[in-house]
Amino acid sequence: MQINTQTFDSEEQVIQALYLQPELFYQVDINANDFINPIYKDMYEAMLVLYADGIMADIITIRDIKPNLPVLKISQTLSNAITSANIKYHSQKLKEATFNRNCISLITKLETRIGDDDFLKEAETFISELHDIKYRQQYTSNAELIGKIKADIREAKKSLNYGIPTGFPKLNNAIVGLCKRHFIVLGGYTSYGKSTLLSQITKDICKGGYGVLIFSVEDSKQDKITRLIATSTGIPIRDIVRGFADEEVINHAMQDIEKYKLFVYDDVYTLEEMEMKIKKHKMKRQIDIVAIDFIQNILVKGDSIFDRMSRVAIGLQRMAKKHDVCILALSQVSADEKGMIKLRGAQELASSADIVLWMDRDANPKVKDVNLIIRKNRPFGVTGTINMTFNDTWTNIKEVYDERTE
Repeated sequence: MQINTQTFDSEEQVIQALYLQPELFYQVDINANDFINPIYKDMYEAMLVLYADGIMADIITIRDIKPNLPVLKISQTLSNAITSANIKYHSQKLKEATFNRNCISLITKLETRIGDDDFLKEAETFISELHDIKYRQQYTSNAELIGKIKADIREAKKSLNYGIPTGFPKLNNAIVGLCKRHFIVLGGYTSYGKSTLLSQITKDICKGGYGVLIFSVEDSKQDKITRLIATSTGIPIRDIVRGFADEEVINHAMQDIEKYKLFVYDDVYTLEEMEMKIKKHKMKRQIDIVAIDFIQNILVKGDSIFDRMSRVAIGLQRMAKKHDVCILALSQVSADEKGMIKLRGAQELASSADIVLWMDRDANPKVKDVNLIIRKNRPFGVTGTINMTFNDTWTNIKEVYDERTE
């Protein structure tokens, strides 16, 4: 098969753009199989590993990973790098070339079946394969899935956890922790403790060595970190910001937070932007959990709250599966015409969510007791109420041992 020289040029342009701006890795939808030239393919694979590990790509580091690559070719390619401006154009060219190669390959196979009794069936199968290639869809066999399930079980037995522990033993027991590929919604009225609970879960997850990515579409990034300091110290936020807190205690908490694999964005409002950030941090092996506070502030097209929440819910569910993360989204609530409390866009959120958690409290703001209700638990079945209470400074929540769980 004759290869268009423009394809090789696009391959070189993509490599040079990624060398100049490694963060572009998470902005282009290509992989190593899109490269025909084996040298560029090996360079791409090496640079991807280096980027994920936070190491700058150069002749030495690339050859550390791919020692058989010729030094001169690496040097020529990198030294000729001028601009990354056209990477989207050239990456699209690579995708088109890959699709065309696969088309030719499948058509060649199909030609050998002309005249067979099952020719039409084979043609339909080949068209389906082309569709999968075009849209990066790959079917996972039952054997592959069973192999993955076995590996997950072995890992769970080794670590004594299947999902990532939340810091709440009874909640962990009911939902088996925060599991990858799950979409969880936490609902409740304003000031009922959703953000406090999220902050506490974030602290416990980070202290366990896991990575958390937070999209704060309501509070500022500084407010989120300040709340985390309050959670870590038990000191009210109002005392921290006015300088009334013990400086040594505050500094110790700040030093711990600096070490966390925690990434907070307060300027990301669309699903598209969120997915780019998730992809970026996943490529660097930095995150396990994605939290959104709160879901109704995500900007998405739709004529009503129900239309918008339907798009958001399906989008977040897809991202959790695609990027192998657990997504925990906080939701506001509303009351319907019968006075029933429910999530805003309830039907759409509840149908897409794997787990729905609900925070309920007494209307008296001085009452510290709070109920965490597991309203839906599609993966593991356990529903019911976990009784909790705030501490004296309202900065932490703990479980109370009079749970009523079905």
